[in-house]
Amino acid sequence: MTGPIPKTNFNPPFNITRASHLIFTVRDLAKSREFYTEVMGLIVSDEDASTLWLRGVEERAHHSLTLKKTTGRPECERVGFRVFTEEDLAKAKAHFDKIGVKSEFVEVPHQDRTLHFNDPAGTPVELVATMKTVPRMHTRIDKHRGAGALRMDHYQVLVPDVLANAKFYMDLGFRISDYIYVEAAQRVVGTFLHRKDNPWDIVFLTRSGPRFHHGGYVVEAFEDIVRACDVAGNLGFGDRIEHGPGRHGHQHSYYLYVRDPDGHRTELLLPGIQIIDIDDEPVMCPVKPNANSNLWGLPAPKSWVEEATNFSGVEIKQTQDGTPMTAERYLAEKTKEAVAT
Repeated sequence: MTGPIPKTNFNPPFNITRASHLIFTVRDLAKSREFYTEVMGLIVSDEDASTLWLRGVEERAHHSLTLKKTTGRPECERVGFRVFTEEDLAKAKAHFDKIGVKSEFVEVPHQDRTLHFNDPAGTPVELVATMKTVPRMHTRIDKHRGAGALRMDHYQVLVPDVLANAKFYMDLGFRISDYIYVEAAQRVVGTFLHRKDNPWDIVFLTRSGPRFHHGGYVVEAFEDIVRACDVAGNLGFGDRIEHGPGRHGHQHSYYLYVRDPDGHRTELLLPGIQIIDIDDEPVMCPVKPNANSNLWGLPAPKSWVEEATNFSGVEIKQTQDGTPMTAERYLAEKTKEAVAT
């Protein structure tokens, strides 16, 4: 192990409540619109010639995903968290000033006062207390499409040092639900952190970074994941299904990973378990060499392991990831074993 699991600060300097929104740039706004509305089932809250704001069918907040048209490389501009009150934004600014983290208030469409900063890995983050509200659409079944995604749940970021970044967020009140531990190397390579009452708000995995790996949207039932696959196939997005459906061995949920037309990755998952009580402490998830950590389904393909979305204007720091198992290598090794016997 590279160091002890950090301790949560249960009296944080300000109150972050949840992961709430993402901002991507895309080349073809119309094609992205079709993918996110028809396959994922997101609702369009607003749009203009260069920007699309979307939300899940049960979300009251104006947007959980913003898509901006670009002529350059598609990127992730920022990940977003909600704080509880406007006072928490002022406390956040004072805290960052005190610890030497540069931050600034900015204007963002359809959001009230918004604070920008970068975490220790370089991940660009924004905090907002309130944004424009719109009607929930969860009972308007006639409007539901594709997976009928309910709400944004979490996102995963690749960073060189998961424990250092985890400590920064745990000082802000985040808790670790689970962590991935490579037994052979005696090293923590993944941390799952949360502020709301399920296992995830932000996940860190050891890779060169920071890079954005995926955002997760919750669906109501497994049938919604299957419907997303069927719709994707019928609309010509079948090859965008990257990994799954399957069942994580250590993350409590079924999953499907899909890539949008620009390569941004989204996970569809069922609602997570509850983690509320203070004695619900971090759980170690050991990973053995050459093993499939999924309960069922193949290990992730090479693309899932190696590919991610760059953050806008952020330098990537290189690190060794220990050559994690991939579906391709797993199948090759199984074939060798079969031939040998």
